[in-house]
Amino acid sequence: MPTSYSWYTSKTTEESPDNIHQILAYGSLSEIKSLKKALGEEVVKKKFMSYPKKIYTASSLNFITKFILHISTSIDEQKYLKSTPRYY
Repeated sequence: MPTSYSWYTSKTTEESPDNIHQILAYGSLSEIKSLKKALGEEVVKKKFMSYPKKIYTASSLNFITKFILHISTSIDEQKYLKSTPRYY
């Protein structure tokens, strides 16, 4: 399994939404491939869509949704882009 990117705890699980988002946003292509192999693309896609995190740039979000996870439906980019205002 790829390196854990969650800085706030050493007790992350492979299926943690935080861990999945951190690997998708900051991991290498080999780490993303290992993540998809370990969990399956459908699980990664489901966690990505169900638990959005505002850590992506516009270009990285586009790459992840179109080429890594093959998401063809539109998503609410405001929930994923770190450059958009947070909800209060």
